[in-house]
Amino acid sequence: MNHFKQTNKKLEKLRGIFFEIGLIVAGGLTLLAFEWMTPVYEVDLPDPPTSIDPPIIYPPITIQTPPEKPKVKLIIPPSINPDIIDIIDDDVSDLDDTNPNDELPDFIPDDSEPTPITPIPNVPFTIVEEMPTFIGGEKALMLFLKENVKYPQAAKILEISGTVYVNFIVSKTGKIKKVKILRGVTKLLDREALRVIKSMPDWKPGKQRKKAVDVSFNIPINFIYSN
Repeated sequence: MNHFKQTNKKLEKLRGIFFEIGLIVAGGLTLLAFEWMTPVYEVDLPDPPTSIDPPIIYPPITIQTPPEKPKVKLIIPPSINPDIIDIIDDDVSDLDDTNPNDELPDFIPDDSEPTPITPIPNVPFTIVEEMPTFIGGEKALMLFLKENVKYPQAAKILEISGTVYVNFIVSKTGKIKKVKILRGVTKLLDREALRVIKSMPDWKPGKQRKKAVDVSFNIPINFIYSN
């Protein structure tokens, strides 16, 4: 029992030494762990790239200089002395002395007969100074049409109505001629309108510069159907 106690006392004395030795060993192992390097074999290295990208070629940087201004040389005309007058002797002997009137062709009178002037065709007027009028005036014309226009029976049955525009010429003698339809409705009404206009008595002819002339005239005839 005493031997055991003595051994414990010796160990207690050496505890500090053992603790320091343990710290040194632990520190050495830690340092060795950080410094340890794993060997790299050639087999573990990655393969080199098979293709190499071409280098990027940048355009050269140039400095643009402003264009040079053109040099303008001022030319000063020589001074003229007003007291000196230069006289130039022009030789006019080589000029042509022909008379300018000689260049004009001589006028040769034409003894041939003048070309006859074609007379203007007799075209009826549409507007003259004195328009042709129905004998008795416009009221007499309306009364004549009212009394003489006969509504065609067939047009009544078919209930046809409308306005027929008739054109005719009042000659220089007042006669009615060249009666035609400008715008009609049907053959029934158109024929009746032509009949009535052709049956009109002579008119007072129109005049242009106090001279009787042929005048074109238009008249609308209105056919109104009523039961």
